[in-house]
Amino acid sequence: MITDPARIGRFLLVAALVALAYAAAGVLSVKVTAWGADGLTAVWLAAGIGAAASMRFGMAGVLGVLLGALLLNGWLLPELLVWQRALGAAIGAFIVGFLPRAMQPFSPTLDFVGSVAKFALLAAPLGSAAGAMTDILSLYGAGVLGEHALLEGFWVGWLGHLLGIYLVAPLMLTAMRWDLLPTGVGARVEGLALVLAMLVLTLLLMRYLVPLRPAEIVLFVLLPAVLWAALRFSVMGASLAIFLAGIVILSVVVVSFGGIHVTTPLREVFALQISMLTMALGGMFVSAALAERRYSELRLDMLANHDPLTGLPNRSYFQDFLNHALARAQRERAQVSLLFIDLDRFKHINDSQGHEVGDQVLRIVGNRLDEQLRSDDFVARLGGDEFAVILNHPPASRAASRVARKLGKALAEPFRIGQRRYAIGASIGISVYPDDGTDGNTLLRQADLAMYQAKQRRSGFEYYSDELNTIAQQQLTLETGLRQALERDEMVLTYQPKVDLASGRVVGLEALVRWLTRSGTIVGPDQFIPVAEETGLIVPIGRWVVRAACAQWIAWRDAGLDPPPVAVNLSPRQFSDAHLMEDIDAILDETGMDIAHLQLEITESAAMEDPARTSEMLDALRQRGLHVYIDDFGTGHSNLSQLKRMPIDALKIDMSLVKDVLSDSDDAEIVNAIIRLSHALQLRVVAEGVESAGQLAFLKENACDEIQGFLVSKPLPPDKVAVLFARVFTFDEI
Repeated sequence: MITDPARIGRFLLVAALVALAYAAAGVLSVKVTAWGADGLTAVWLAAGIGAAASMRFGMAGVLGVLLGALLLNGWLLPELLVWQRALGAAIGAFIVGFLPRAMQPFSPTLDFVGSVAKFALLAAPLGSAAGAMTDILSLYGAGVLGEHALLEGFWVGWLGHLLGIYLVAPLMLTAMRWDLLPTGVGARVEGLALVLAMLVLTLLLMRYLVPLRPAEIVLFVLLPAVLWAALRFSVMGASLAIFLAGIVILSVVVVSFGGIHVTTPLREVFALQISMLTMALGGMFVSAALAERRYSELRLDMLANHDPLTGLPNRSYFQDFLNHALARAQRERAQVSLLFIDLDRFKHINDSQGHEVGDQVLRIVGNRLDEQLRSDDFVARLGGDEFAVILNHPPASRAASRVARKLGKALAEPFRIGQRRYAIGASIGISVYPDDGTDGNTLLRQADLAMYQAKQRRSGFEYYSDELNTIAQQQLTLETGLRQALERDEMVLTYQPKVDLASGRVVGLEALVRWLTRSGTIVGPDQFIPVAEETGLIVPIGRWVVRAACAQWIAWRDAGLDPPPVAVNLSPRQFSDAHLMEDIDAILDETGMDIAHLQLEITESAAMEDPARTSEMLDALRQRGLHVYIDDFGTGHSNLSQLKRMPIDALKIDMSLVKDVLSDSDDAEIVNAIIRLSHALQLRVVAEGVESAGQLAFLKENACDEIQGFLVSKPLPPDKVAVLFARVFTFDEI
């Protein structure tokens, strides 16, 4: 029920306007094409108004038809027949308007073949039959029609209603589809020529082919014109051509034959109606079929050139647009800035919350990028969480900076999905034509390099420089070499001992990976580990380290030595690897390593990135009997409540804090606090990077448990570190 006054007012206004339009169309029908007695018309144009109004406005349109029919029939017929025929008209309009909607899918703009079939072959015939039957029965009940005329009257009335619907309703329903009409000058000239040809051919036939039946004009002139319009101008053009053809033939009938009246043979009336129905049906079906084909082509084009998730252009479309933009910039001596955008923290959201939430995040990002850019800028999704923006502008230094800042600010705004709030950021790399490259592939590569620089510096955005290209080439060389090093078994382990300050004995070893090239050069981890992390090679390298450390421990034991536990470092990427547990179990089974003598070290930042998952992983490791250390402690952002709940064995104080404990009171207090915190949590604490006697004295004084660093020993190869297993460090010589 409608209760809003504004909606009630709109409902009544629509009903009133439909009533006036219906009554006016009915009067025009009667004046031009009257046949039979007291208002039964051969072409009931008002039926078309009623059908379109019902389909577009629902019950407001049906009420308008009822009121309009009361006005019209009140002028034409005795009072006894007015209500009967008005109700019949309203019932017919209701059937035409609501039956197709009950048979979804249905498009009221008649741009699908299925929708035309539901409208033209089912709803319109049934609605017209209901209206014509009511008319005939009301006239028969009033004694206006005899029994002998019932069948003929129903037939003429039904076709008249149906023809009126076919002529008027499609035009009204498709009136908003101007977007389907060609807009070029040539198309307009063609449309005008088609209308003129329709009129000229009709006049020539009337003048030189006598006698000529109106139905023949429809079949020989108007039907081809309507089909041509359907082929060339889609649903709107076909609907307009059908309506104009109806006007043309009715004008011919009026001018040449004085209209359709009681002396007109029924066979002529039927022939005219059937020919016009054929014309209308042909135009509607052909135009709908072509519109449907066009939609299919547009969908295929959309799938081929746009990302189905965000709706933005895809990589293929981006490459084509970039090439055109560069060609245009070359002609106009302009610049093109390419912005390569990579989302920060998206992988964490995608992994922790699932791909469904990740997809929603990408849609939000796509919308924000589209909203922030000008209409002549171009934004595309290249894949994953990578986007690109193309800016055309006159030559200017750093012209893309303002856009990059605006995009970075927009993407950093928090958003809500479901009951949770999320926040991401973006790193943006910028390359400029022609300064950084003259082809699309080069510019994209340079912008990608600049993006990685922005991500490392956390600066938001960076422009490309030649230095970045040099670094990238070095990284590529390292990556290629790393892959070969794994295949050639060029990785080696060194071991740095950990000494217990109370006993002076070696209580642990940290396995440290080195790359020994075939030329004998040793590549340190500070050079190749970042590249391995970025490329994903860190996972197979980490797996090799665990296996090699376990195999070496077994070799020491089998040699009659008493090796202490050995610790291996897990990188953040390795720690988040779903196969970590399986790999460790397989290595332990393969080597026969005593699990109690294997320790794992993870950095504080990796442990605190996702505390819930970290606790879950650590629980699984602890259940296997593995001991876990938190490495580089003091450099991250630990949540003490989370740290308390984590099943860990020890904390390792980062060497950057130990280095300055004698000269920096803040570092000294931090180290002291970490030691007290560890003991309060019943954890052992290890100081890394101990190099001087002063540092050792400070750590002893503050009850540190273990030390590791050059004061004890540098990282040593397996044969040399084995000498230290039985040694007791007294540090007397220091």
